[in-house]
Amino acid sequence: MNLLIIDDFTLIRLGIRTIVSELDTSVHFYEADSFPQGLSILEQRQFDMVILDINIPGSENVKMIELIREKQKNIIIFIYSAHDETIYALPFLKAGADGFLSKTARVEDFKLAWKVLLKKRKYASSGVQEMLLNYVGSASYTEDGFKNYGLSVKELQIMQLMSQSKWNKEIAAIMKLKENTVSTYKRRIYEKLNVKDELEFLRKVRLYS
Repeated sequence: MNLLIIDDFTLIRLGIRTIVSELDTSVHFYEADSFPQGLSILEQRQFDMVILDINIPGSENVKMIELIREKQKNIIIFIYSAHDETIYALPFLKAGADGFLSKTARVEDFKLAWKVLLKKRKYASSGVQEMLLNYVGSASYTEDGFKNYGLSVKELQIMQLMSQSKWNKEIAAIMKLKENTVSTYKRRIYEKLNVKDELEFLRKVRLYS
């Protein structure tokens, strides 16, 4: 079995090798410390799985999934990231990743994810699975981007203006609303996207850009 690890931290790559070696001594390891280097390695040989961090040099956010699939269509893509899974897991899984696990998870969780993925099944933590069920069960669920989060048409319009760093006063003028009404919409959007502040909001928006 050929495994490619794309992560810019040497200790993380070493830790992954150690855990995987306990599960399967026949694995052949290959490493990259940037996304472009990882793509280059994918062009050189066939791999069974790639373990990919999100925040790496040359990162393309969710587009990385598409770029990897262009190189090797059937490869198992396992996202292993320190980023908050409540923000990042759904976009990456929706883009076609096979599994998502936080680096804060237990070693036992990593081993479980590994075993599940090798059976050609999808893996997500119990918390992410619950989020998926909530979104799919939502009356306003659709297949299009942020509508997965139960946003109304007006909330989507306001969110678009927020993503352009418009002030509440500007949004109110454009949407013909009162400023306090915009503030209410903004609070609802944060709640539905499960973000705490503007920084988290902008990070999440960039995943879909």
